Amino acid sequence: MMLNEEKRDITSNKIVKVAHSLFMENGYRAVSTREIADVCGLTQPTLYHHFKNKKALYLEVLRTELYEMQIALERIIRRYDDLEQCLYQVTYYILINKPSSISQMFRDIEIEMEDQHRKQIKKWWIDAYQTPIASIFEKGIKEAKLRNPAEFGTFPVPSAYLLLNLISTKGPEQGESEKHAKVQAKLYTSVLLYGMSFPEIRD
Repeated sequence: MMLNEEKRDITSNKIVKVAHSLFMENGYRAVSTREIADVCGLTQPTLYHHFKNKKALYLEVLRTELYEMQIALERIIRRYDDLEQCLYQVTYYILINKPSSISQMFRDIEIEMEDQHRKQIKKWWIDAYQTPIASIFEKGIKEAKLRNPAEFGTFPVPSAYLLLNLISTKGPEQGESEKHAKVQAKLYTSVLLYGMSFPEIRD
């Protein structure tokens, strides 16, 4: 029984990986479950044994991608105690690993997904990006390294949104220049922590 479950998990993971590549490259509407099954070396009925339809598979692709980002960011946050370095490392990681086809993803979510699915995706996104980043600012406030919001300081959630808006602007595509991403990460960290004075940030 355990072997059958393990085999099922391996097959499901393979389907999700292949579907991720096809969806991100071609968009939701252009990809069929038959194409995904063919690339996986499976029959369509076998694919439907793992995922009831294309929408369920697409949602699992998004859930997996966002969960992996959440785990990675939480790991970085635990590793770095220094506020500045933690924010820099998180920003750099997102810049290097954000989906190159994120605009395609947003279009597919808006056009192809139902309202209940969009709400679920939004929750996954909050868990993956907003909550981990906001926790950095919350820690900085608690340790008196950032001004308290009550004193016109930085609110954690809006600050997280500001950083994500900066990151979502046009920059290097996925896997492009690490040097460029490091420069951007230093700039965004500096803007958020020090305004426009841009003090030197430690490597």
